[in-house]
Parts: sequence; structure tokens; C-alpha cells
Amino acid sequence: MDRYTAKPQTVTEAKQQLRAVSRQTDYLAPVKTHPVASVGAAFMAGVLLQKAGKGGLPPSLLSIGLQLLKKL
Repeated sequence: MDRYTAKPQTVTEAKQQLRAVSRQTDYLAPVKTHPVASVGAAFMAGVLLQKAGKGGLPPSLLSIGLQLLKKL
């Protein structure tokens, strides 16, 4: 059976590979492409979390939050 077997790496090689991959990943890409929707979703998430802590969410806020999340 021919399988791919990864050769053991040294610690420095593994760190270099991890750093190369992490440089390629842009975690803020959705925020950069949709800034207004991201701010609205963050605001609504804050409102929803604040209301959830006080005992309950009104259905209107929940539906608005879901609509904002769909637009992202």
C-alpha cells in the first residue's frame, strides 16, 4: 500500500510552515468587504447579548439579527 507519510519535521521547520500559512489567512476579509453590514451585525449582537442577560429577547430583535447575519 502506497500512502503518503509525512516526514518528521524539526521544530524550526514546523514553525516556519505555520507562520507561512498564518500570513496567508486574512481573518478580517469579510469585514473589509462588507464594512457596513459588519458594524450593523456587531451592534445587533451587542444589543441581543445585553437583552439576553436581562431575561429574554423580544422576537423582533431576534428576527432583525437573523436578517443581518444572512446579509453577511
